Amino acid sequence: MCTFNLFSQEHEKEEGRHYISITFAQTFIPQGSNMDNLNHKGHLVPGIGFDYLYKIKPRFELGIMADFELGRYIIPHKEDLVRDHAIVLVGVATYTLMPNWNAFVGGGMEFEKHHNLGVFRIGTEYNFGIGNQWSIPVGIFYDLKEGYDTWSMSIGLGKAF
Repeated sequence: MCTFNLFSQEHEKEEGRHYISITFAQTFIPQGSNMDNLNHKGHLVPGIGFDYLYKIKPRFELGIMADFELGRYIIPHKEDLVRDHAIVLVGVATYTLMPNWNAFVGGGMEFEKHHNLGVFRIGTEYNFGIGNQWSIPVGIFYDLKEGYDTWSMSIGLGKAF
C-alpha cells in the first residue's frame, strides 16, 4: 500500500505543467449566411485551433486559444458584416471539474480584414488519454461576439509536457 502511494505521488510530479493541442472544429453561425445565398440562415465554417495552457494549480490553468476559420460568410444586418477567414485569439482560464474534464471561460478578439470584434468564450473539453501524456481533446464552446454568436465543436491531438 505504501509503495503504491509513493508511486502515485511520483507520477503526479511527472505530469507536465504545459499543454499544447491542435484541433479541428466545425463552427455553427446561426445568424450567418453563405456569400452566395443570403436567404439561407445558419452557416457552418470549418476551422483549425491551436491551444496552449499552463497549469498554475492542480485544478486551474491559464492559456490562449488561437482559432483560424477556413471560410467566408456574411452576417446580414442594416450594415452587412462580412467575415473572411477570421482569426480568433482568446485568453482563457480553465478549471478541472473531474479528471480529464475542464470548463473554461475567457475573452479576446476576432481579427478579420473587414472589421475586428470582441469575443467572450465559455466552454468545456474532455481529454481522452492515449498514453505518454498524449490526449485527444473533444470540446464544445460558445462565442458571444459583437453582432453575432457561434457554437463550435472540436476534436484534436494534445500533449502535456
